[in-house]
Amino acid sequence: MAHGQTAPTTVQSSLTRLTPGRAAPRVPHIARPRQSEDGARRAGPPPAASAAATATATFLGEIPLWPGMTGSAQGTPARRPGSIRRTTSVMMERPQGLTGPLHLISTGRDLLTTTAGEAVVVGEARLRVVLDYMAAPGGVLEIESEPPVPALADLVGASTRSGFRTAARRALTAPAGDLGGGAATPATDRSLLGQLLDDVPVAVLVSGAALGRNGIFREGASVNAGAEAGGNPMIDVCAGWQQGGLLAQLSAERRANPGTPVRAVSVPAGDLALGDDPLGWHPLPPMPPNAMRRLRRIDVVPVSPGPAGGGPTDGEAPRGEATDGAAAGAVSAVEVEALFRDSYLEAPGREVLVHEYGVEAEVDSAGLISRARARAGALPGRECPQALGSADRLVGLPAAELRRTVGRAFVGTSTCTHLNDTFRTLGDLPDLITFLGGTAER
Repeated sequence: MAHGQTAPTTVQSSLTRLTPGRAAPRVPHIARPRQSEDGARRAGPPPAASAAATATATFLGEIPLWPGMTGSAQGTPARRPGSIRRTTSVMMERPQGLTGPLHLISTGRDLLTTTAGEAVVVGEARLRVVLDYMAAPGGVLEIESEPPVPALADLVGASTRSGFRTAARRALTAPAGDLGGGAATPATDRSLLGQLLDDVPVAVLVSGAALGRNGIFREGASVNAGAEAGGNPMIDVCAGWQQGGLLAQLSAERRANPGTPVRAVSVPAGDLALGDDPLGWHPLPPMPPNAMRRLRRIDVVPVSPGPAGGGPTDGEAPRGEATDGAAAGAVSAVEVEALFRDSYLEAPGREVLVHEYGVEAEVDSAGLISRARARAGALPGRECPQALGSADRLVGLPAAELRRTVGRAFVGTSTCTHLNDTFRTLGDLPDLITFLGGTAER
């Protein structure tokens, strides 16, 4: 088998994890994304940048920031009492070399902060997927999850390019999708695992940027394989890849002359340091050389919470029950603040952005999006920020239907694939709000 491919296998093992419902231990947070001194600003555009690439850019040192971009986020907001935070990460690495199998190592955690300020883990999930990226269509070689879902075995051999999300949803809802002892998978873990699975297709596509930056592309890539994979871009699929846009122009240059170097934006990733709160993110392992990482954070805070309790009394909360604190009454409305980031380890100590978005929103007591605004930190194309206005289209939509509605209706050059995926993550808000409302049964 080419490119170091191994025989497809399915693995379902119990990965080490915290006990949901137990007060989170104050353990050191490791390997936070941190801006390096290597990112020191230098005046002027990069010498290799084309006229098209620099015509309308402003520069952060040598770094182009297209109109509408704000630069990388710095720091992580303090957790607020009576709130819940979901964090997820997807590490994209190739431990056997750049042309070897792609490993996706994903982790998610839901952390409730009680009104008394105590941190309680109410859900965790992990996912590991191995696939042969270089052999299109890049079938899945191995998959394992925590909690274990036996039906995920059906995804071995499947391509992540088409139908993967549908098949993953089917696996999660299969009767055999339990904890192995007949107990139903807790809703929060199922929701988290669903998010990790949902990120697989685009994470696989984005991971090709690590190869492109090193001058490696798939051989014989199909016409719709995507620019990162070495194929033609899907023109007009989004704002950044619109006909006549900068990314389309640069891609055409490379296709005309395969020796043309990839011109990659290298905005240093902002330091998400947590200060005195090591629990602000779940532990993040160090990024190996040429790895990429996808980070997500969603904070949900009640606007007008009901009567609040004082927090768990014994450090343990039964699965499926309200743990604290955030209260016995219903939540009338919530504020939401989310961060999305794709980054690449360009060199030891130099983590740079590929994509970064922020989203702020409110959900009213009827479960409808009442306000939404998007922010572009740093994006690869001059036209990418044109997608920010699509956040207005969320207003009036039921939060519970965002995954389906955004997937079907948010298409074309007024949108962005990665911003759309960020909107879709808000479809899990009803799960998170349940904890804030103190609902006794999930």
